[in-house]
Amino acid sequence: MNRTVRNLAAALLLAPALAWADAAADAEHAAMKVLVEENVLSVYLTTSDAGRLTILFGSQVAPWQIDAVLKKLEQEPAIHGVTHAHVDTDFCLIR
Repeated sequence: MNRTVRNLAAALLLAPALAWADAAADAEHAAMKVLVEENVLSVYLTTSDAGRLTILFGSQVAPWQIDAVLKKLEQEPAIHGVTHAHVDTDFCLIR
């Protein structure tokens, strides 16, 4: 019985960490899908554990493309917020 209690306690402690990991992966997957759909590939993207995105749009990305991407990202349930900037740097295209 003692071993069962320890296993249950370990599972309860790990569950929140696994949920956060899934949130980050889900948010990144949703963001990549939107970026590819909009053909906006010159970006730098990071995802927090909570599913928040930070996106730097390269100089090759037009302002109207940024607006289109942001509107679609707002509609994605896996994404819990976006911080973005349009920078004067060119990035390698995402694949």
